[in-house]
Amino acid sequence: MKPRFVLASSLLFGLFACGDDAGGADGAAGTAGTAGTADSSGIADSSGTAEAPFDEAEVIERGAMFATELVKINDQPFPSEHGLADMVNVYVDAGAADLYRTLDPEAPVEVALPEGTLIVKEHLNGEGAYDGYLMMYRGPAGYSDSGDWFWARIDGSGTTQETGQVGFCIGCHTPAPSFVFGVEADNQT
Repeated sequence: MKPRFVLASSLLFGLFACGDDAGGADGAAGTAGTAGTADSSGIADSSGTAEAPFDEAEVIERGAMFATELVKINDQPFPSEHGLADMVNVYVDAGAADLYRTLDPEAPVEVALPEGTLIVKEHLNGEGAYDGYLMMYRGPAGYSDSGDWFWARIDGSGTTQETGQVGFCIGCHTPAPSFVFGVEADNQT
């Protein structure tokens, strides 16, 4: 299969072949990062991790509004290479959408997406219905070794499953120079 953008994701965000021993990159278990049981707010327990220099809950809430607040990059849903979705759509902040569209998933290059950039990969099931999302949020310089990205996985019920430095996200995105893959030009809006 050819590499493509995930967000997270799923973004959710780029799509590309990757996986772990837990059944795929979108599998229920990641190889690192924060995972835990969601509290009453729906946000997974992130104990044991350093506090982010931004409000993670606010970023996740913003991510949940992707369909109305972000720009849809792809024209048609395309196959996911992850275990939690059959098809995906990719959404990006309006201010970063044009720059994001320059990315070629076949030949990723370094791109300077600014702090605050949000990329969401919407998951769709086999019938094309919403089934959660993955997201990437660009934190401030020095936030992390993963290109300063914050990652989150939210299931179809809206429960945050993993946040922070999510291993299966980082493992897949590491080959891209900026941890970001694009959407094929012939499927862009």
